[in-house]
Amino acid sequence: MQKECWSLKKQLWQDPRHGAMLQNANHQMEAAGMSDNIKIEEIDRRSGLTRRAFVDEYQRPNKPVIFTDLTKDWIAREKYTLDYFRSEHGERVAHIEGTPYKLGDYIDLLKKATVDNPAPYPCKLDLREDFKDLVKDVQPRPAVMYPDRTHSKLIPRRFVGGLADLEIFFGGPGSKFPYLHYDYLGLYAFIHQMHGDKEFTVYAPDQAEFLYVKKDEPWISEMENHQSPDLEKYPLYAQAKGIKFVAHAGETLFIPKLWYHTARSLTPTISVASDQLCHFNWDIFVKECTQYSHRSPLKAVLAKATLMAAGLALDVKESLQGGL
Repeated sequence: MQKECWSLKKQLWQDPRHGAMLQNANHQMEAAGMSDNIKIEEIDRRSGLTRRAFVDEYQRPNKPVIFTDLTKDWIAREKYTLDYFRSEHGERVAHIEGTPYKLGDYIDLLKKATVDNPAPYPCKLDLREDFKDLVKDVQPRPAVMYPDRTHSKLIPRRFVGGLADLEIFFGGPGSKFPYLHYDYLGLYAFIHQMHGDKEFTVYAPDQAEFLYVKKDEPWISEMENHQSPDLEKYPLYAQAKGIKFVAHAGETLFIPKLWYHTARSLTPTISVASDQLCHFNWDIFVKECTQYSHRSPLKAVLAKATLMAAGLALDVKESLQGGL
């Protein structure tokens, strides 16, 4: 019975459109004594959203959504395959946990990967720093992702200088993100699936009390094996209510501010991750740049004053430009 239930759920992750079947799968698992605090649930999938509609329905309410058409005009949408990166960029080097790999050699490992024998992960390319020639492939920036302050000249570089806000991630069967987290500095995250299927598990901010977040680094959980943690060591996690779903090639997942998330690749995957900083997450950004930066009290006060002033100036600028 348990095997049948998990099999049914696996099918639904791949085709999560059937709400009644999802409920049936959960009921079968409960009947089999398989209590599961992760709901396999369909989140909204939308196309044709205007910036205003996105703000009103998702960004302001802090609600996740999957766009089905956000990257339809990107060159990368059809271009980015494992064979493309192997043939065109195979000699370039990526670093995975401090170890250098030729991209072609890594992709060979990825093609052979299995759940039991995964390739090293995460493999990511920083487009702003090391692969600038690929930035043109992920343009234009979608309208819903404006305005964006991550590169504003009004923000001192010491606050955002190390930010990698545009990256390509590669993964394969067995590839799991190494920790449960929300995006540092309270940024909004947009995960654009170029190739393959990736499963996400997300938790709303009100679930933080069950996720064993670090006291001085609240954007990250201290749980080991966070996708299946030891409940004797982390008993509160049994009370956490998460949502699990799959993003497919051509789709973009919007992860709101302070939503904890993790992911694993179900197939070989290529994802482009980008961030957004704007009026709606500016308060979190200021807090994390000051409260958790280990600055001296005086420096923290000065930093907050600097950022508050910058935020007011950017609000005025964006309002004059018609931003929300």
